[in-house]
Amino acid sequence: MALQKNVLNFRAVEKDFSFSQAVRAGNLLFVSGCVSWDENANPVAVGDMAAQMDNVYKDLGRTLAAYNLTFNNVVKETMYTRDMDAMVGTASVRAGYYADCAPPASTWIEISRLVHPDLLLEVEIVATFD
Repeated sequence: MALQKNVLNFRAVEKDFSFSQAVRAGNLLFVSGCVSWDENANPVAVGDMAAQMDNVYKDLGRTLAAYNLTFNNVVKETMYTRDMDAMVGTASVRAGYYADCAPPASTWIEISRLVHPDLLLEVEIVATFD
């Protein structure tokens, strides 16, 4: 039997670059890496890690809500950053989104570049419908 997938796209850039914002496969929701950009893929809050982090988690929340999920459903998170010290320094922004639930398993990775040089972090998540 073929795997049934439910795909979500918010922005034209997702189609342009041939990826989906989120894909439901069975009881899991896989959310592509979110960055701090607007509907036209222009970076937002350039140079401000805290603001970029807040924008990313708002975007993740919007994606979760499209499936009637919350951050309580997130079981795995991978964070990529160009500046680990700045990300650690603004971890309270992230923590606010998990304030009402147990945080997920998480991996934080420092890298040299993201899809645009003005982006400071990218976060991808896996959520469960259980």
